[in-house]
Amino acid sequence: MPMQVAIQVSELKFATEDGVLILDGISFGVPREGFVFVVGPPSSGKTVLVKLILKELRPAGGQILLSGRNVLRLTERKMLLLRRRVGYVPEDLPVLPDRTVRENLLFKLRALGYSGDELEEEMSQALELSRLVGLEGELAGDLPGLQLVRLALALALCPKPTVLIADDPFRDLGKTTSDSLMGVLSSIQNAGISLLVTTRDEELPIRHGFPDRPPWGEERRGVVRLRQGVVP
Repeated sequence: MPMQVAIQVSELKFATEDGVLILDGISFGVPREGFVFVVGPPSSGKTVLVKLILKELRPAGGQILLSGRNVLRLTERKMLLLRRRVGYVPEDLPVLPDRTVRENLLFKLRALGYSGDELEEEMSQALELSRLVGLEGELAGDLPGLQLVRLALALALCPKPTVLIADDPFRDLGKTTSDSLMGVLSSIQNAGISLLVTTRDEELPIRHGFPDRPPWGEERRGVVRLRQGVVP
């Protein structure tokens, strides 16, 4: 029985309006409950790839399946509904610095229509998975780098998604701090959430035992490597 995939990218191509080819025929899959790194230097197409998967950009060719849905065929309304099942941490962390950790999570969950016990349950789960329990009253603007990224992860986990996409959450973090963040991401995977994470740190996945290739066979972890210019 073939492994189910959370994200499937097939023969994906993308060029800028000026005709500069950024991605050319890239293919890979993220297994259900798997964890795949997309590794590459700046300007290699990592953020472009993420935006294509989230339908914030349109490709020049290829196909994208997200939670079994063909992204390019979805109406705007159906894509919005799908996005509610996909957690997203952009490069610019979407936190409100003048509000506490709890207030940040409340703001998002209330905006999505959550209230009462359901809201508290979603918030509690997000705090636990992001390892922010006990820091609910801290002002977001006062959080150090790692805890700020954890807050962004907690926001992406509200409500609990089936897929989590994080665009270079390790940026500006040192080696020890990055290793600590890996522990959080591994816990999120162990909770049954599929992860696609980009990074410019070529050694990080290898240091944590990831096979230096996309997932193969029964593997649930792997690496997709991009290079500056046309990929692959």
